[in-house]
Amino acid sequence: MSAVEIQPVDEPRSRLGTPVWEIARLYPTQGHWSEESYLALHTNQLVEFTHGVLEFLEMPTRKHQLMVAHLYQRLLVYITQRQLGEVHFAPLRIRVASETIREPDVVFLANHRLPEDKTVPPEGADLAMEVVSPSAESRQRDLVDKRHDYAEAGIAEYWIIDSEASTVTVLGLQGSAYIELGSYGPGQLAVSKLLPGLEFDVTEVLSA
Repeated sequence: MSAVEIQPVDEPRSRLGTPVWEIARLYPTQGHWSEESYLALHTNQLVEFTHGVLEFLEMPTRKHQLMVAHLYQRLLVYITQRQLGEVHFAPLRIRVASETIREPDVVFLANHRLPEDKTVPPEGADLAMEVVSPSAESRQRDLVDKRHDYAEAGIAEYWIIDSEASTVTVLGLQGSAYIELGSYGPGQLAVSKLLPGLEFDVTEVLSA
């Protein structure tokens, strides 16, 4: 029996109406991106940067954006009334560690943290909120990876809004790691320890 000859698989080539695949070969491979190259990307796609790797986040759903808008608006009112700093929503690049840049859904930056140069990513933050997307990759990123990254960055509070579990979990920094300050469900108020008087009706958040 003669051996079966395996034909090499051709690399994709661009054709009329298809992406220009050849351009992709001009970019660094995963694991070899520099921060400079990452920061030079200009796109409305949410892309985060971790140790030379680009992480492409899911395109937000309308439900996701409505929850983010609710969180942002409530937090903005609290911070603005007290003149404590700035509140932003994604996309905004935040440097959380060496060679690691994240884009929290909602982020609070205290006055002392605001860089004079408004074109560079702020170093860390004071409070970050993430609305968890449904994919397994996104849940791993928000529940595990970002918990580690935000703690390493010294972000005092990390809020995780998980519509699948119907919970709002508030994490507070203790030393170099987070502890759970509270996990709240529908009918309860999620409260901040960092910002006294800041609270969210979980039912309103999840049904925004």
